[in-house]
Amino acid sequence: MSPTITDVFDLPAKEDIGALRYVVRLTDEKDPKALADLVRDYVLTPTVRKELPVVMDRLRHAHERGEEEGRFVHGSFGSGKSHFMAYLGLLLENHDVGWAKPDPLIEELEKKHRDWIRGANVLVVRLHMLTMAHGGAGFDRAVYAAFNQALARHGKPAFEFLDVERVIAEARREAQSYGETFWKRLREAEVVDGPSAFDELATGGPEEREDLARAYLEWKGRDVESAGIDPNWADGLQRLAQHARAQGFGGVVFLIDELLLWLSEKNAPEFKQAINQLNVMVDHTDRRRDVPLFVFVARQRHIKEFFPDLVDEDQLYSHLDHHSKRFEVTELEDVELRHICKERVLKKKDPVALGTVLDGLAQRHEKILPDVLQKADVAYLRDVYPFHPALIEMLIDVSALMQRERTALRLLYELLVVHYPNLPLGDLLPVGSAFEAVFPESGVVAARRQEDLSAIHRLYYQRFQPAMQTMLKEGGDFDEARRRVLDQLVKTALLAEISPRLRGSAGLTVERLVRLNDADVEGHTERGKVSKAVQDLIALSQKVPSLQVVGSGGTAVVSVAVQRADISEYLGRARSKVGVHHVRLKTFFKLLASELKLSDRRWFQNGQRDGDYEVVWRGTTRRGSVGLVNIRELPNSGFRPDSGDSFRLLIDYPWDEPGFAVEHDRERTRTVRKRDGSMATLCWLPRHLTPHEMGLLTDLCAAEYLASQEGQAELLKNCAQGERDQLVDQALKRVDMLQGRIRDLLREVYKDDGEALSLLGEQTPTIPEPELHKNLARFAEGLLDRLHPTHPRFPSEPRPAELQVLADWLVTAAESPDATASFDDSNEKILRNLGGPLELVDLGQTRASLRRDTRYVRDVLDRATTESVIWDDIDRHLAEQHGLTVPVRNLFLVFLARAYSYRVLRSGTREVVDVVLDGRAKTGLTLARAPVLEPAKWSRLRELVPSLKLGDAAPLHRTLGEQDRYSEALKLAGANRRGLLSGLHKRIFGLAPEATRRLGELKEALRRLAPLEQAETDSCRRLNDLLELWPDEGSDPIRRVVADAQQMEDALSALDETSRGHLERAKQHPVLADAVQAHLSALTTLLEEPEQERKLTREAIQAWNGHAQELVGRLVEQPAVPQPPPPAPPVIEPPSPPPETHVWRRENVVLGDPAAVDGVVTEVRAELERLGTGVADIEVHVRKRD
Repeated sequence: MSPTITDVFDLPAKEDIGALRYVVRLTDEKDPKALADLVRDYVLTPTVRKELPVVMDRLRHAHERGEEEGRFVHGSFGSGKSHFMAYLGLLLENHDVGWAKPDPLIEELEKKHRDWIRGANVLVVRLHMLTMAHGGAGFDRAVYAAFNQALARHGKPAFEFLDVERVIAEARREAQSYGETFWKRLREAEVVDGPSAFDELATGGPEEREDLARAYLEWKGRDVESAGIDPNWADGLQRLAQHARAQGFGGVVFLIDELLLWLSEKNAPEFKQAINQLNVMVDHTDRRRDVPLFVFVARQRHIKEFFPDLVDEDQLYSHLDHHSKRFEVTELEDVELRHICKERVLKKKDPVALGTVLDGLAQRHEKILPDVLQKADVAYLRDVYPFHPALIEMLIDVSALMQRERTALRLLYELLVVHYPNLPLGDLLPVGSAFEAVFPESGVVAARRQEDLSAIHRLYYQRFQPAMQTMLKEGGDFDEARRRVLDQLVKTALLAEISPRLRGSAGLTVERLVRLNDADVEGHTERGKVSKAVQDLIALSQKVPSLQVVGSGGTAVVSVAVQRADISEYLGRARSKVGVHHVRLKTFFKLLASELKLSDRRWFQNGQRDGDYEVVWRGTTRRGSVGLVNIRELPNSGFRPDSGDSFRLLIDYPWDEPGFAVEHDRERTRTVRKRDGSMATLCWLPRHLTPHEMGLLTDLCAAEYLASQEGQAELLKNCAQGERDQLVDQALKRVDMLQGRIRDLLREVYKDDGEALSLLGEQTPTIPEPELHKNLARFAEGLLDRLHPTHPRFPSEPRPAELQVLADWLVTAAESPDATASFDDSNEKILRNLGGPLELVDLGQTRASLRRDTRYVRDVLDRATTESVIWDDIDRHLAEQHGLTVPVRNLFLVFLARAYSYRVLRSGTREVVDVVLDGRAKTGLTLARAPVLEPAKWSRLRELVPSLKLGDAAPLHRTLGEQDRYSEALKLAGANRRGLLSGLHKRIFGLAPEATRRLGELKEALRRLAPLEQAETDSCRRLNDLLELWPDEGSDPIRRVVADAQQMEDALSALDETSRGHLERAKQHPVLADAVQAHLSALTTLLEEPEQERKLTREAIQAWNGHAQELVGRLVEQPAVPQPPPPAPPVIEPPSPPPETHVWRRENVVLGDPAAVDGVVTEVRAELERLGTGVADIEVHVRKRD
């Protein structure tokens, strides 16, 4: 016979379970056997081993200083808080049975602390609030009562906590009512002699006043307690400490249990008063007490941490935290039950046999335990075998809800002794096995969440059990073995509804459910078990809608709607509302689009079933279209891709009208191919849904309708709000569950059972990807592969900016004699990733070669052999033959134009087009070959223009396009410079007509720049004419004149015309004439000297201005004094001479040069002004030279 757990564990008999002590209460236990059992059963868990020495050290130091010490013993339900304080009380009472516990820690503590504890002789007061504070008694009365009870145990007199003020006030009221009769009776009873003696004692010291009150109560025949307690709590604690000292105690230890349960029944004023009184026990501002008080309070973990819907106690904890800052905390961890189970429940009889079994279990479960439960590991499994670690964690939660006698310890014993006494050694108790122990068929009684626990009980015994029996009777693959497995899974799911630890933050998945209940797991759970579990759970959810399976496969999340209205009736009514075709179609499209990743497409969101679709193919983005259609009904025009689209994908419905099958869709596809020929189109044909599968779609529509505003208004209008909310919540969860099922179904009918028919080529496409949306990309890529097999494969999308870098390099290489050019880190990647796939570049170490013999560039060059080329023909060929994208085709356009001296023109207007390498299609263009400057002249141009300061050097690449652009830029710069030079000529001629040398330089500069303003449109001729007028010497003086034109203009603008005018009028000054004429001559000299000899600068003009202004000042100081003229002799008028004839000058003028003509006119005007007033005859002779 195989060994069982009874053979290796020392378990109590079934009839002895009820006699075991599962709950430790803080009482003054006197029975030696009970005390010995308490010590024996107490488990020193790792947390206790860490905290107990700390507590003892703190108590010792506090006692030595005579100070109070407060401490919360914090832990969840069942973590051993009461047991901890009970055992601590025995140690502090110096009880032999406590120190006799055989454990190294206790032995160490005894050596360190027993002597001072013996000398301190503290009084241990055990206060179980639910026992001591009965009726309407307050916290203070409970403390006093427990104190007196502890005193009595030691044979000491009680502490009287009389409310003296209240008694004296009562006596005064009686005296007022009865007058002399009252005082007479007091005299006869020898209480007091009269009112004066009463007042003297009533206003005396505390002892006199208390004696008066006691005598009065004795006279009235009443005990002290019935008179109430002293409301001055701080004073009462002072007197309590005095009394303890008087009885020989060196301190008082209060062990308080169940305080929070007691507080939860109090109203707000009582609640706050009790908390404040607790705080005053360890935190007070009056004088030092005669003996210190040490207060330990058991405190549960916030129940809100485990059950967020139970928030009644939240305010209690918050107020306690706020007012109890002086209390330290001893934290008993949630894992205490694990160690208590190991040390107290699972006492080993045969450690050797058990060790062998545990080694095998550890090996099988090592990998999966962390996945099943976050805190679980092999060590945890060894500690609690035969329980599953998740079962222990679940019991921590569940015990917080059960009545106190239904503790986790009791449930563990019941599982081993009552429910599974013959469990074979090596088997694990599955988590679901705890269900009957928590929820016996006879019923369940709880301290919290009674309604939820009762609802779980009803769900299992009245709904799930009968439903599983029905499934068994229906036959099929569902047999008794699968029913037992399903039963355990359902029980576990129900337990998870009241155990947050078991449920986990992400919910309880099917895979976890199986692993939690499978003792034969080898490594990871087998897929077959998970698959069957999913199938059975979904089938059960159809019969019991409260069971919800959301998601698909092993990751589907399982939950149970506890305490919910019955949704079955409402779903049936909803089905009648959604049975029409268009409703199912809308729901189907939404799910299919989601699986195909089309839901976010604008066209789908706008209600369309056909729209654009993009795919990245061979490194380029391609646009096509996808349509969700009935292929059998689609017109011929709906099959062909639209203009500008690269492909078209058509996805059929998985159903059709009665009488039509998938074969009709195939026939329709073949007909279109035969009639309209080959096209880049693919049809995806799914298997048609079975009636049962269509029913799932209808169920989904019904659940969605029930959850919608319209459905709620129609079907739930008579439901109460709470019931309505529950039904909507269930409907939404059912929507999630059915959506997951139908998503799985879509993958089955489209991927596993579907087929793809291509209208391009003869190859039958496969459906390779498990995810539907990835197959769309595969279909598009397959069509494009067959449509453009010669398209290059780029590692990434060719961007215009990168293609421009490639184009620049290609042009440089094309101009070199050996068709090579260097590269560096800035362009190597582009040459490799773009030039390589386009077969344009062969990379070496530091230089690369341009290839003109490969297929893409050869197709371009073979079509560009004439002086005029229609680009549209080449562009169309690159698109249709190779499938090249617009930016790549534009690369070849730019390369052809620049490297082969083509000017790009509009085909109709012959207007020159500046081609930009971008993503826009270039159509309607003609390439016309045109001359380009020779390389030597291009180099001269690159040197000349910057020396004239007319702009930057010409581009390094000598292409027609660059030549045209540079010529136009020079034309504009030349016009501006010639205008500036002409203005300088006019100004200098006006200032100094005799400055012939500088004026000659300016005229020469105007002549040499004249080609830039010619009407010539040929850029090559314009630049050639310009170069012919400029010698190839950098020392040419006219270069300096053109370059310094702006500087000269700035200098002349600084000339002080006012001062110069004064000097002109003072040339005959009797005193300063020589100085004035000399300074005016200096200006003429400055203007006369050539630019290369003496620059005309602003500084030079400002220096002249300064001296001119000085002369003007002197003129003001020395005005000319005219002498009276001598008498004029009589004048004899001679005969008038003939008019003077003056031949002005001869000038060569470039006709058609506006600036040159303007210069001549300016000089004529200046000459006429020089002649003064009067009338002059002018003859102009113009002779055109051959």
